Amino acid sequence: MPRALVLLSFVVVLGPGCARGKHDAAPPPAAAAPVEQRPVDEFAFVSTANNEEAAKEQADEDEEAPIAGEFAVKTPEVAKEIAERAVADRLDPKKTWQLSPVMPTTWPMRERAVTVYFYPMAANPHSLQHYQLFSAAFRVDVSLVDGTTKVVPITKSKMIGTVKDTRPTSLERRELDLAEASLVRRLLGADPANGENAYWGYLKFIHEHPEIGKDLERRSGAFVKWVRQKDKG
Repeated sequence: MPRALVLLSFVVVLGPGCARGKHDAAPPPAAAAPVEQRPVDEFAFVSTANNEEAAKEQADEDEEAPIAGEFAVKTPEVAKEIAERAVADRLDPKKTWQLSPVMPTTWPMRERAVTVYFYPMAANPHSLQHYQLFSAAFRVDVSLVDGTTKVVPITKSKMIGTVKDTRPTSLERRELDLAEASLVRRLLGADPANGENAYWGYLKFIHEHPEIGKDLERRSGAFVKWVRQKDKG
C-alpha cells in the first residue's frame, strides 16, 4: 500500500514537468482580450445617443418657424457684428464699450431693421472695481434685408451711474439670446404663434442692468411697453 502511494505521487509531480518539456519550443498562449475595451464600446454608444438627441432637438427648433425669403442678416449676433464694424473707428479706445441688446428700429414695425446702442464706460477715479457708465453715444441701425448700416452719433451723453464690468450668468445670457432671436425672427416674418413670452429676456436685462435699462426704455419705450404687456398675458 505505501508503494502505491509513492508511485502515484511521483506521477503527479512529474506530469506537469513532462508537459513543459514537450512544448518548450511553442510560443506562450495569447493573452486574453483586455477588459478595458468594454467601457469604450459603452461610451461610444452613449455619445452617439446624445448626438442624435441633440440633432433631433435642433431640427425641431429649426422647423418651428422657418424664415421665408432671402435676407442678409438673420441672427442678432450677425447684426451686432455689423454694427461694431460700422463704428469701429469712432469708439474711443481709452473707454470700455457696452452694447445694448438688439432693439427694433421702429415700433410698431415699419421696416426690417434693428438698432444697437453703444454705451461708453470710463475709469472711475474713486474705485478700481467700478466704471463710470454714460448714456448711449452711438446708435447704429442695421438693415436685416441687405446688411447696410446707419450710424447716428448721440452728442448729449451724460453719466448715468457707476457699474461693475461683470459677465452675465449663463441663464441670463440664454434668456436674452432667446429674446433677441425672437425679435429678429418676428421682423423677418417668422414669429412663433403661441407659447410663453419669448421676449421676457428684455425685461430681465432691464432689471439686471437698471442704468442701461432706463436709457433703453426712454429710447425704445413703445417696444418695451409691448413686451411688458405681452408678459402679463
